[in-house]
Order: sequence, then structure tokens, then C-alpha cells
Amino acid sequence: MSVAVGSHPLTLCGLLLFAILLQSVFVAVTYVYFTNELKQLRETYIRSNFACLIGDDGDFSSFEDDYQGNDPCWEMKSQLQILIKKIILKNYKSDIFAAVKGKVPDILSYPVDLRQKYPAQVIAAHVTGDNKNAMQKESTIEKNFSGHKIYGWKSHRAPSFQSNVEIENGEIIIRKSGFYYIYSQTYFRQHENENTDKGKQLVQQIYKVTSYPVPILLMKNAKTSCWSKHADYGLHSIYQGGVFKLNEHDRIFVAVSDISMIDMDENATFFGAFMVV
Repeated sequence: MSVAVGSHPLTLCGLLLFAILLQSVFVAVTYVYFTNELKQLRETYIRSNFACLIGDDGDFSSFEDDYQGNDPCWEMKSQLQILIKKIILKNYKSDIFAAVKGKVPDILSYPVDLRQKYPAQVIAAHVTGDNKNAMQKESTIEKNFSGHKIYGWKSHRAPSFQSNVEIENGEIIIRKSGFYYIYSQTYFRQHENENTDKGKQLVQQIYKVTSYPVPILLMKNAKTSCWSKHADYGLHSIYQGGVFKLNEHDRIFVAVSDISMIDMDENATFFGAFMVV
């Protein structure tokens, strides 16, 4: 009995040591297992993100069409684009502004709906032909100047616009003195039933109306046209432009040699002016 009692503590101590050893082995194995899993997950995540960037995940051009809110590739690309834009604006904002500074926009191509957004100092107008109101074209030669005055301009619908000027009676009314670039293009159309045996002279003129009793001729452009008898119709356009000094309340208008031949296509027949200085 004395021997059995004396060996009991040794047995408990051995069991305790065995349990501690077993637990240590379990912790070590678990640590190695999860470390390896985390490493594989990290490598998979990196490869996945790299695939998003190089496009291995599909065609990015249709990416937004197939967008799902939980798509990691879309989220990554979206965030990357935002980051790139921020970096570019932060580092190159001044260079971008310097590059576009002084670039004059083609105001003639802007629709009329934007005219209210023009800065107050913009003084310009671009009026176009209006086939719907073609009957507004003058049919008789004016007595105090040569040619037929064009009345049927469209000024309140795109692509026409006006800013700090007025349009009245086929004339652009100047509200501020200065130097203006004035331009006009007219589109002539001759039909087959007209006499084409001889060349026909086409003339475009731009006049200025002041306090002087007779309109003052600013520009004139003339061409002689010859069209084939076998053609259904002949087309020809005349363009001219130049810088002139205009005073407040001056008016400018366009006259042509034969109003019946003018095609009031808004993209081919137009008239305008804008202040240079």
C-alpha cells in the first residue's frame, strides 16, 4: 500500500506533462495551418487584383454595363481611377490650366440653349438660315443699296445664338462700340429648269447701317457659276469675313444678287459677328 500511494503523484505529473505537450503540438500545427492558409489567400488576392488591372478578368469596355455592386474588380478599378484623377489634378492642375489658357472656343458651334451661361463680357451672335420662314427673304431690290436683303434669319434656336446683341429686321444691332469680326456664308442653289447656257454671277455683300442715310458697304464677294445642263441642280457657296470698327447702335446685314437662289439651310447659310476688342 505504501508503494501505490507514493507513485500516485508521479502518475498525475506525467499526465499533466503529456496534456501540455499535446496542447503545444496542437497550437503549433494550428498556427502552421492558418499561416499557410493566410499566405495562400494573400497570394490569391494579389493575383486577382493584378488580373483586374491587366484585364484578365474580362473586357473592361463592357464592365460598367455588367456592373454589380459587389464586384471587387469594378470597385478596385473605380477607386484606382479616382485616385489617379486626384493625383493628376493635385500635381498638374496649374499645367493643365496653363495649357488651355488663351485657347478661344469655337463659340459658333455652341447651341443657343447655352447663351445664358456666357460671361457678361461675351458679345457675339450667330444667326442661321431658316427654311421654315424662307418667305421672309426680301423679293425686291432695295432702292438705297445693291442686292436683295436677307430677312429670314433664325436667331433663337440652335445652332443660332445671341449674347449682348439684338437681332431685328434681318439685322444684327450692335450695343457696344469696338472692333468686330463679321462673317457670312450664303448657299446658292440653281435648278435644272433655269437657263444655264451662260455663267451666272453670284454676289454676296455685307452692309453697315449708321446715321448716314445710305447703308455702307463693308465687304463684297462675287463668283461666276457654270453648271452642267444634265445636273438636277447646281450648288455653290460664298463666304467672307473681316474685322471692322462698329459703334453703338450700328446695324449690319447681308444682301445677295439673287434672293430666289438662296437655300436657307441652317448649316450652309449663316451670318454673325463677335467683338474682338
